[in-house]
Amino acid sequence: MAQGFIDWASLTEVANSYAGPMREAYRWSAVSGIQATCGIVHGQQFRVLPSPGSRRPSTKGPHDILRTAVTNLVDSTHLPAGTVDRTAAEISRWALDDTARLRGIIDSCMTDPDKVYGPGSGFDQWLATALGANREATALRVGGLFDLGMRAPLCAVLQVSDQELEQAWQHSTEAAVLGPDSDLYALVSRAHLLCILLRGRYHDLVARSAGIQVMHHPVRAPMLPDLPETNNPPVPYELTNSERFMAQLLWASGFTERNVDRRIRLWADNVRLVRVGVLTETIDLPHRTSETRALDTAVDAARNVGVRTHARLIDDGIDLLVAAGFGVLTSFVVNGWPDMIATLAAYAGSHREKLGTSVAKQALDNNRRLRQLAETPGRVTGHFAPGTK
Repeated sequence: MAQGFIDWASLTEVANSYAGPMREAYRWSAVSGIQATCGIVHGQQFRVLPSPGSRRPSTKGPHDILRTAVTNLVDSTHLPAGTVDRTAAEISRWALDDTARLRGIIDSCMTDPDKVYGPGSGFDQWLATALGANREATALRVGGLFDLGMRAPLCAVLQVSDQELEQAWQHSTEAAVLGPDSDLYALVSRAHLLCILLRGRYHDLVARSAGIQVMHHPVRAPMLPDLPETNNPPVPYELTNSERFMAQLLWASGFTERNVDRRIRLWADNVRLVRVGVLTETIDLPHRTSETRALDTAVDAARNVGVRTHARLIDDGIDLLVAAGFGVLTSFVVNGWPDMIATLAAYAGSHREKLGTSVAKQALDNNRRLRQLAETPGRVTGHFAPGTK
């Protein structure tokens, strides 16, 4: 089984989605929450992504509850200092060599996010949450609302002096109070976004060099390296319709509670119950001939393992996804690294398995069991299709 990374930013969206009523969840919080839920249920290999910084991630409030709640489901990963420093330096050099293009990416994200991420992505809500409700938790992780350890590319891309960047970092937590029209908010928001994007590229390089998997938050996409598919076609892992409903059911189940902390704990408890049920084959989530039967199958399986939820919330959650155009999670696709053949050979050799043959067979058979996705190194992407009910 290949080790994999799941983005902490994606897990954070679980907490963000539970901050208010279900129908107030923005697109990325719902989509990322459901994708992370499905990945945890079916993937034994995922760990929380390591930061390029040396400090151990800290959290506060609901995010602290979330980290504690998922400790037994998803462990944190820490890399050797040499790997961290080398990869971080490589990212810094890359950014300094192409500052004009990166500046254009940041400007596009800030002024026309739908052009970058697609209609209704929820970028504006995500940024407002990151610099608002989440600012204390963010500041604990990186010391401010952006990582001053990336000062060289930040200064170059954002066209500010080192002194200006330092002052903005010191007062960054005041940006939300001053509001979007302030110069401080404009600088801090761009610095925060640039750090997020550079960190995503860092994670991608780490995963590629190690021949493992990575599941990114959608905000990272603009600066991720392209993965050619000519000689390395992606490997799809289709979800059954009952698996789709289970992922949505688990996300909706958290709203049974009124308090955000209790919602997170309930979500984690329910995810653990279903995860154990799937891995021990206590429950099965096969493809059904109709969406109604698939929903019934998911509900019965959830009840069999003790998931606590109200049936009304399941319908409300599905209605929300359809009405908001969120779509439903239909599959996970693994885009292999460019050196996929070498990676597979090394992995198969170290585990004395004919993994290349296994992967090829899975691609041809279109194996529906998501947990077998763990056998293919690469970038893992959840595909959403327009929702139907």
